Amino acid sequence: MTTLNRREIVLGAAASLAGGLAAAAESSRDWPARPVKVIVPGGAGGILDTMARQLYARLQQTLGQPFVIDNRPGANGVIGSSVVKNAAPDGYTILHSTASSMVMAEALNPALPIKTLRDLEPVALSSVGGVLLAVHASVPATTLPELVALLRKDPQKYQSYGSWGVGSNGHLTMEWIKQREGLSIEHVPYKSTPALLTDIVAGVIPIGWVDVVSPLGFIAQGKLRGIALTGTVRSPKLPDVQVLSEQGYPFTAAGWQGVFAPKNTPRPILERLHAAINAEVSKPAFKEALRQANIPPAPAVSREVFVQTLTDDLTVWRKVVADGNIRPE
Repeated sequence: MTTLNRREIVLGAAASLAGGLAAAAESSRDWPARPVKVIVPGGAGGILDTMARQLYARLQQTLGQPFVIDNRPGANGVIGSSVVKNAAPDGYTILHSTASSMVMAEALNPALPIKTLRDLEPVALSSVGGVLLAVHASVPATTLPELVALLRKDPQKYQSYGSWGVGSNGHLTMEWIKQREGLSIEHVPYKSTPALLTDIVAGVIPIGWVDVVSPLGFIAQGKLRGIALTGTVRSPKLPDVQVLSEQGYPFTAAGWQGVFAPKNTPRPILERLHAAINAEVSKPAFKEALRQANIPPAPAVSREVFVQTLTDDLTVWRKVVADGNIRPE
């Protein structure tokens, strides 16, 4: 090969690379130019799905392209997360998920094939809230300290509590309370919140952690009582139920919903999506939608704050799992 030929090859490669970068930059500026698929790792009709549809119907109006919900439930969110991990990093496949799926699952099982900060790009927080510790109306406790005293006094009567699964927000939070107070109450994992609620209302299992929407009717009917909430802010439709820290339990890790993209998605796309989501969650209409779902509106935060939230949450939940010697199913 002559020196001239080598020079032509090098120049040709450089031109090709420059052309590719220019095309990528142009593509980023045009995003979204076609429909965006939103992977939701939960079933249709649940609170995750409901709030995702609220958000992306609004983004469709502001960004001018459909955002198509694709429900991929199963494996505590891993199925949906893996779809996005393996998608092209072009902004046309994104993930709308929860703290349970993105940090608690990873803390519980380090062997999972997906690591949130390694494999995905955190884009934005869309909501922050808590989960509810609820009891059957016959349980003579109205606060968490009263419930803890009851569990100590009569452990044979109150032998178990329920949550919607091993590694769920409610499960790990209750394990932290058990560690702090030296309690021995056993965890009973359910496959769904409706199944758990049915058993709490029936008195089959008098104590359980549930979402903040499903039990509202039963609470209004006097069949259930809210004892405590995770997070830092009370829920709009349960204003008298105190969060853990208000009851002497300084545990502020919250549940949240957030948006992720495949690793190496171009920064201009990440920033445009981040800005669009933050603009929507700051509007009165979306805040009212959150209140109707019994989720307290939260201020929009930067991508850097979201990453720090993920980092802090992983530290908290890993310690809970290690201290309690908790194992995945």
